[in-house]
Amino acid sequence: MADTPEEELRILDPQTVAEELRKHGPPRQITMNGTTAWLVSRYEDARDCLGHPGMSPAAAYAASQGQTTPVSGLFEDTLPGTNPPQHTRLRRLLAKAFTTRRVEGLRPRVQEITDTLLDRIAVDGRADLVTALAIPLPMQVICELLGVPIADRTEFHQWADLMLTPPLDPDTAARSQDASAKLWAYMEDLAEARRKAPEDDLISDLMSAHEDDRLSHREVVATARMMLIAGYELTGSFISNAVFSLLSRPDQMELLRKDPELAGRGLEELLRHAGPGILVVRFANEDVEIGSVPIRAGDQVLLDMDAAHSDPAHFTDGERLDLTRDSAAHLQFGHGIHYCIGAPLARVEGQIALESLVRRFPGLRLGVPASEIGHSKNPFIRSLTTLPVEFEAQRPAGAG
Repeated sequence: MADTPEEELRILDPQTVAEELRKHGPPRQITMNGTTAWLVSRYEDARDCLGHPGMSPAAAYAASQGQTTPVSGLFEDTLPGTNPPQHTRLRRLLAKAFTTRRVEGLRPRVQEITDTLLDRIAVDGRADLVTALAIPLPMQVICELLGVPIADRTEFHQWADLMLTPPLDPDTAARSQDASAKLWAYMEDLAEARRKAPEDDLISDLMSAHEDDRLSHREVVATARMMLIAGYELTGSFISNAVFSLLSRPDQMELLRKDPELAGRGLEELLRHAGPGILVVRFANEDVEIGSVPIRAGDQVLLDMDAAHSDPAHFTDGERLDLTRDSAAHLQFGHGIHYCIGAPLARVEGQIALESLVRRFPGLRLGVPASEIGHSKNPFIRSLTTLPVEFEAQRPAGAG
């Protein structure tokens, strides 16, 4: 690859060009599936992009330009899809639902759900942790928080999969749009039901805020829809990624087995090393300078999170997983005004899932060779489609 600002890199399969992408240097222009963008790979540059007031998330930029927003409109009129002043108003309300204190109050319930899910697989001695734990745990938590019937989770998962699949052809795009419309209609009906008969859940709180004229009806429905998907899809991906990373590195898994409480501090290292975000998209609202490179208004910027999180200028031996490393400065939850508001909840769910797995199944191991684990082909999100594991089967409670 040429060392010039105008070099081009056509990304067909992210894994085949991983080494090229993870070269650390100033922003450089690339071509991704025919679209020109700036690739940012250094930690400080990525952090600057995320926090720069002149840079916007893709959905927020598209909305400001009157364009069709990505992910079938999932982020329209939500925190990731807006800029100030609308973003400021939305965040002020939602911040009350995700304070550290309130989320810590959910810890016993998260533990209870986790224990129930592990009880279901304990007698078998084997399981697919994607479907047995990683997805159902955050799904049940966010459904209970929002007030969404957990019985509908299968439909939600299907809709989420369709909406998050990159629209590489007209059929895929059409299915994604259809799923988006169905989920919107569902959440609209639920919001109307909560307006008529409020319950002790977040959607009822949002409707109350609507009555105080702080949120529009559309903002209520949009926020609830986005939170439902983001609240479990990304956390579920992280949990499965983290477990796979640990099982693939016996020395690190042994550290956790000896001290399960290391999951709290080690969680940040796992987020740095195996977080779901691979490529983050930003657009320049105005002319900006990142890493001493001028970027023009309207330019697209891709943040290579794997590269940023292995930048030797910030993380010594960053390619290596080290649960004892101080990784609190990672960027998986973003930086600046668009920092993920659900980060405290994701941390609680991840920590409890890891601690509980290690304590309950100390002999946990991969059920198939690492090369046979199913990986998502989404170039923007790292996730697993399967994670077969084995462990010592346990007798059901009360068995003789």
